[in-house]
Order: sequence, then C-alpha cells, then structure tokens
Amino acid sequence: LLRELGIEPSQLDRLDPALAAFVGPMCTVTFSPTMAFASEKVNVVPATARLKVDCRTPPGLGPEVAERRVREVLAGLDGYELTFDEQVVGNSSPVDTPLMDALRGWAGREMPDAKVVPVMLPAYTDSRTFRDAFPECVAYGFFPQRDRTLFEMWPLVHGKDERISAATVGLAARCYRDVCQEVLGA
Repeated sequence: LLRELGIEPSQLDRLDPALAAFVGPMCTVTFSPTMAFASEKVNVVPATARLKVDCRTPPGLGPEVAERRVREVLAGLDGYELTFDEQVVGNSSPVDTPLMDALRGWAGREMPDAKVVPVMLPAYTDSRTFRDAFPECVAYGFFPQRDRTLFEMWPLVHGKDERISAATVGLAARCYRDVCQEVLGA
C-alpha cells in the first residue's frame, strides 16, 4: 500500500514516527523475537540454539510472503533451519452491517463531528477465533474516546504505562450498552 502511494516503508519512520508505529505493521510482515533457547547449563557452549519469532502478516498476504520476508532478513546467514510452528491468517469483518450502522449512529449522536471509519488493527485479538468458529460473526475493535487521538493512544496499548481515563471507560460503557440495545432490540 505504501509503495502504491510512492512511499517506501523505510521512509515512513523518517516522515512521521508515530504514524509509522501504527501503520507500518499493517503494510508489511513484522517480526518480534520473543523466545531464545540454547543450553540449560551455564558452563556449556551449546551446539545449537533456537530462536522463536512472532511473525505477523497483514490480511491478504500469505505464508509465502512471510517466508520470503524472513529469507530477505536472514540473507547471508548460513546454517539455519526455518520452521513455522503456528500459522494464523489475518481476517476481517464486513463493514456494511447492522452493527457498523449502530456504531456510526451512536457516534453521530454522542459526538456529531466524529467519523467512524474501518481500520486494520496491527495487533492480536480473539476476534479471529470467533470468526473461525462462527463464520457469520461480526467483530470490530471499536472503542470510543474523546481525550486522546489514535496516535496518542496507540503507544500506550500494552505498554508499561498503559492507561485510559475514567471518562473514557464511562463513554465506552455507554456506547456498548446503547449499541447492544439497538442491535438486539432490547
């Protein structure tokens, strides 16, 4: 997507670091080395070592793109064996649904200048599991807030200072209550 706009992914960091942190993972395969194993003994030089990496691929890009990207990153290294222990395919819900209509309606009543637009979440949620188990499931990561922009909020998600204001919790609770009542006819 970035290349279609004439922007190389590496340029985005220089143009806007906050935007890059949010948008970058939506446009390319990402890697987070999370587990390393070698020897159980402190005084032994191990013959082999293993590194487990959380590799995420945006919807529409499959395992072949992930493998190609891994091999690009490891170009010039010898003696490694590449395996994929788990494959999770990115997915999404349709946008033209009664739930989206209810969310847009609620946002329009609560915050007349607000716009509800679909975005890809560059993170893991269990909505994927629900969509796999229930093909008709519609799930959005909608969380209304007034006191922070998306770019101010995103670095706080699962960070050391993760937090939201009490007013935001109240706003979200009202939204979920009102939207559930509208969609379920309660």
